[in-house]
Amino acid sequence: MSGSLGRMLTDYHMHTQPDGVGARADGAERWDAHGGPWSVGWLAAYVAAAAARGVDEIAMTEHVYRFRDAADWHDDVFWREEATASLDEYVGGVAAARDGGLPVLLGIEMDWLPHRTDEIQALLDRAPFDVVLGSVHWIGATPVDNPNDPPRLDAHDLWEAYLDAVIAAAESGLFDVLAHVDLAKIFGLRAPDSVARRVDELVECVAAAGVAIECSTAGLRKPVGELYPDPDLLARFQAAGVPVTLSSDAHRPEDVGRDYSTAVAALRGAGYSTITRFAERAPEQVEFAPWM
Repeated sequence: MSGSLGRMLTDYHMHTQPDGVGARADGAERWDAHGGPWSVGWLAAYVAAAAARGVDEIAMTEHVYRFRDAADWHDDVFWREEATASLDEYVGGVAAARDGGLPVLLGIEMDWLPHRTDEIQALLDRAPFDVVLGSVHWIGATPVDNPNDPPRLDAHDLWEAYLDAVIAAAESGLFDVLAHVDLAKIFGLRAPDSVARRVDELVECVAAAGVAIECSTAGLRKPVGELYPDPDLLARFQAAGVPVTLSSDAHRPEDVGRDYSTAVAALRGAGYSTITRFAERAPEQVEFAPWM
């Protein structure tokens, strides 16, 4: 651990490849040069990028929809096209990196699909995950964050449905961390006043469930141009006693720990003094290091 006096920074949300068949084809030369997207060499590139930004520990959290094991969980065309990889190869690659001394946790970004809870649990039981992220990328058949197919709902209807889904995910007991908890704002459609009480309910339910949220810099790279969650909502989670992780949602080494100066400042501004580490899905609070 390089953090001063035991303090540290972590990045608990990242992927070894971009989303989309075309984007992966365009980038494949980079990871193929190391032996594949879950090779020790390619994962080492993420660790090196993390170290350069003062990040001590990372978690690989590949999307569940990347795996053939979940190919039939959703009828969305994007989901079906993405489901080409082997879960066992992913798990083995991260294990090899860790055995080689790299500070890498095994995680997964698991979509909340209320009609697939048995399958979700069965897949989670198959591997020794350290941390499981829960995400709402779809509301039924409606994608939340696909730039090629943005939701065709007004703000009230979008947020009502989205908050319903996130609350259900929190209460499911399946997840350790809720990822990008206000993702519905990604294209700039922020929560309207008409759902203010539902946002209150979200904070209360997450606190009662004992699940963490992430402070993610990914939103700074999206059309909305702000952290997930926004600083006011982050402060409300802190006041309710909700633990937090740090993340970049990187899909390439260059984005590991990106914009952490903003995230660390937001955490301090919200009143947080610790972040959550995980090992074998057991949480531990540690002080976070100041930005370099």
